[in-house]
Amino acid sequence: MDSFMDELENLASAFSHQPELEADDATIAKWQRLFGYSASEAAKQLHEHRASILPAVSNEHWELVRAEKEAQGFDKEAYQHFCQAQSQSKTRTTPVPKSCRKAANYLLKMEGPLVDLDTIRTVGRIMSKMTEIPGSDDQGNQTKFCVVPLSAKAHIEGWLAQKGTPFQPTFVPYSRADKSLSTISRAPTLGVDTTLPQLRFDSNATEPQPTQSQYPVWYFFYGTLADPDVLKRLLGVVDPIYRPASVTGGRLVEWGGKYKALIDWPGSAVEGAAFLVESEEIEDALRCYETDKYEVVRCDIGMKDDKSLVKGLTFRFIV
Repeated sequence: MDSFMDELENLASAFSHQPELEADDATIAKWQRLFGYSASEAAKQLHEHRASILPAVSNEHWELVRAEKEAQGFDKEAYQHFCQAQSQSKTRTTPVPKSCRKAANYLLKMEGPLVDLDTIRTVGRIMSKMTEIPGSDDQGNQTKFCVVPLSAKAHIEGWLAQKGTPFQPTFVPYSRADKSLSTISRAPTLGVDTTLPQLRFDSNATEPQPTQSQYPVWYFFYGTLADPDVLKRLLGVVDPIYRPASVTGGRLVEWGGKYKALIDWPGSAVEGAAFLVESEEIEDALRCYETDKYEVVRCDIGMKDDKSLVKGLTFRFIV
């Protein structure tokens, strides 16, 4: 009977020494510094850690590393979280969607120890020019991204592992429609085989229009991009201005059971809308939206309102 009562007392004692699940501001700030979390993420991680039933770091283990870890800013609780995160990162595998496996570049969220371009450039061994790209996270909070190549992703992950931090960088496959407009031919052009002799470009003529870096430039939209609500969300445009238009040399088909795709179809016409793209930044957003399943091609856009024909661009599905 005495042993039973002793056991009850031990359980009650253990329960009374459980930490509060909600963390104070000082502890949240400490976890932000140590692990690169946002304030909300630090609070969430603390709550989950304190509610966890995973085995704790033993007192003996803690005493062996205590002086070193406290000098780095850890207390026992933070160190235990560090050890658990390291263990999980070794066993965690993230499946990559088939559509993203060929992506050569990634968007990297600038946060934690990777908050500035200089650090990312140095750690990732990136030699090319880098720029910040504004964006928002899943909660709608404003944040920043930058584009890094696949090789830099590996260097960054290796650097973080060497530092011994459980911070997990956010990499998003950067897939966008290819744009490679020729300066010596009309290639690529919707519905036109520019290699045919009768369709070859006159070498004495000026550079084919539109050029690779020409802005503003008219785009022909069909499908979701012809929906003003989609364009509002994508570009932040309050009231996008469309002009009813059509192109020849193409046909709309479906892929994936729900998406409209424009393919070459000489002699056929497609109805849609024309939109004036003012800058490369806007064009980049459109190319990312369409992904690398499409490519930017030249086309003649027929304006319905004034019957004019303008040299423009559109997104052609890659068959």
